[in-house]
Amino acid sequence: MSEAIVKFSIQRFKSLLLEESPILSGLENQIQSLISILDEIGGLYSIEPMTEKHYKFESRWFRVVRDIVQKIEDYIDEFIILMASPSTSDQVARIDLGRIALEKLKDDLVQLMNRMSEHKNEKDVKVKQEDQMDSSSKGDEGEAPLIPPPINYYHINIPYYLRSCLMYCVIFPEKYGVTKGKLVRLLVAEGLIEEKNGEIMEDVAEEYIKTLVDFGVLHVDDNKLKVNESILPFLLKMIEQENFFASCTSSDTNISPTTRRLSIHSDAKNIPTNLKWVHIQTIPDEVGDLIHLRYLSLNKSNIDELPEIVSNLRNLQTLNVKWSKFQALPSGILNLVQLRHIKMLKHWGVAGVIVPAGIGGLKNLQTLTGLYAGDGIASELGKLTQLRKLGIMDFTENLVNEVCLSIMKMEGLLSLSLQAKSCYPEGTLPSIEQFTPPPLLQKLRLEGTLEKLPRFSRLPEDPALVLQFLPNLKHLTLWHAHDSKQMGKEFCSAGGFPKLEVLVFASFVLEEWTELEEGALPSLKHLHMHSCLKLRMLPEGLQHVTTLRKLTLIPLLDDHAERLKPDRGEESYKIQHIPEIEVMTTSMVQEAFNARTDE
Repeated sequence: MSEAIVKFSIQRFKSLLLEESPILSGLENQIQSLISILDEIGGLYSIEPMTEKHYKFESRWFRVVRDIVQKIEDYIDEFIILMASPSTSDQVARIDLGRIALEKLKDDLVQLMNRMSEHKNEKDVKVKQEDQMDSSSKGDEGEAPLIPPPINYYHINIPYYLRSCLMYCVIFPEKYGVTKGKLVRLLVAEGLIEEKNGEIMEDVAEEYIKTLVDFGVLHVDDNKLKVNESILPFLLKMIEQENFFASCTSSDTNISPTTRRLSIHSDAKNIPTNLKWVHIQTIPDEVGDLIHLRYLSLNKSNIDELPEIVSNLRNLQTLNVKWSKFQALPSGILNLVQLRHIKMLKHWGVAGVIVPAGIGGLKNLQTLTGLYAGDGIASELGKLTQLRKLGIMDFTENLVNEVCLSIMKMEGLLSLSLQAKSCYPEGTLPSIEQFTPPPLLQKLRLEGTLEKLPRFSRLPEDPALVLQFLPNLKHLTLWHAHDSKQMGKEFCSAGGFPKLEVLVFASFVLEEWTELEEGALPSLKHLHMHSCLKLRMLPEGLQHVTTLRKLTLIPLLDDHAERLKPDRGEESYKIQHIPEIEVMTTSMVQEAFNARTDE
C-alpha cells in the first residue's frame, strides 16, 4: 500500500498545482521538488512488482511513507485554506513560513528515500545470491512448475491501484454492499483512481470496478457490489495491519488522530466521544474545520441548511443532500472548486433546491440533480458544458427555451431528468419541441404529462416516433408522461430504441398496449410497468423481444394476472420466454395495505 500512497500523492499534488495555482504559486518550486522525490521513491517499487517479495518491501516502509506523505498533504490543505481566508495578515510572511515548512518535510522525505534505497540494494544482493544457490542445487532438473498463488495472496497479484480499490470496498458491510455509482464517486474522492490523459476519472473508476468483478474478487448481488467472501478475512487482516480505515463498534473505540477513513457501525450511539462534532439534526459551524473532507452525504437527514463556513471545504468533491429538508444551498459552495457531484432531491411534489448565482463557475461539476432552474439559473447551466448528469425539478413553460439552449451545449451529457412543476397528481411538462438532444444521451426521464411527445429537431417529424431514434439511449423512464388509454406500434417500430436496455413506464390511464413490431426494442433487458392501474393488455409482439430478462408489473389487475398465468392464461405466450417475472396484483397490494393498517 505504500506504493499506492506514493503514486496517488504525486497525482494529487500535480492536480493541486493546476486547480489551486494562484494560491500555491509561492510554493510551486517546493511542491515540484516533493513530486520529483516521490517519483524517485515510486521507482524503488518497480522491480519484481506484484510478488510476495515486492509486498514485503512495501510492508517494511508502509507506515513511514504514509506518515510523511500525510503530513505533507495536511500542510498543503491547511495552507490553501489559510491563503484563501479574507484575513488581512501579511501574505508574503505566510508564503515564507510555508516554504520553510515544506523544506523541512522535503528533508524528511529525502532521508526516507535514501534509507529505502539502501534497504532495497541490500535485498537485491541477497536475493541474487539465493537465486544462484537455488540454480546450482537444481542441476539438470529444469524449472519447477508454476504453482497458483494461495487465496491469501490473491489481492497482491493485481496492480496497486486495483488493490487499493478492493481494500476500500471492505468498508461497506458485506450484508449491504454498495451501489456502483456511489462507489465510483467515493473512489474518485478518495484519490484512489489514476488520472489518464483524455479520460474522465469516473470512467476510469468504472473500468477498475469491472476488472475487479471480472477477476472474481467483487461480485454483484441485487445491484450491489460486494467483496468475495473467500478473501474477506485476509483483507480485513491487511486493513488492520495497514490502518487503512478504522471501525467504530462502540463509543469506547479509540480513534487515532491520523485516521483517514472511519466506519461507524449500527447507530449514532457508537460515535466515539472524541468525535463530539457529529450531530444528527444539525451541522455546526465547526464543519468548516474538516478541510480534508472530500465526500459529504446528508442523505435523508433532518438537516435543513449548511452554514456559510462550508466554503472552507475546498477538497470536497461530492455533496449529497437527497431527500433532506434543504430549500437552498449557501453561496459558500461557489468556493468549492473541486466539486464534481451535487446530488439534490426534495420530497415529492416540492420544487427543486435553489442554488446560488454563479454556479456556472464550478467547472469540475459533472452531476447536478434536484435543481430549481428559475431566477436566471437556467441560462447559467449553459456554462456547465462538462455536465454528464442533469436533473431539473419544477420544470415550467417559462424555463423551456433557456433550459433547452443550455442542455444543447452539454455535448457529454449522459443522463437527463425533467420533472414538471407539481407533477403529483396532474403536473404537465411543457412542450420541448425545438431541442436537439445531446449526442451521447443514455438515460432520459420525463416526469409529468406530455401534451404530445417532444418534436426534437434533426429527428423525424412525427412526434410519436422521435424518442425511439435517440441513438445511444439505454434507460428511458416515462413517468405519467403518456396521457392515452391505448398505445400501439407507433411507440416503437422495427429497429426502434436500438440500444435501450431498461424501459420504465407509469400511467394511471393506460389500458392497452396493443402491438409491438417484430424487431423493435432489440436490446431490451428489463420492462417495468409501474402504477398502470388499468392495464389489461400487453403488446402482441412482446414474445419476439428475446433479449428481455425481467418483466415487472406492479400493480396488475387481477383478471389480467389470470390471462398471464403460464398454465392456462391466454396471454402467457407473450411472456413465457422471460426468465424473471415480478408481479403484484391489485388485491395483493390491498392486502398488504390492510395488514399494515391493522398493525
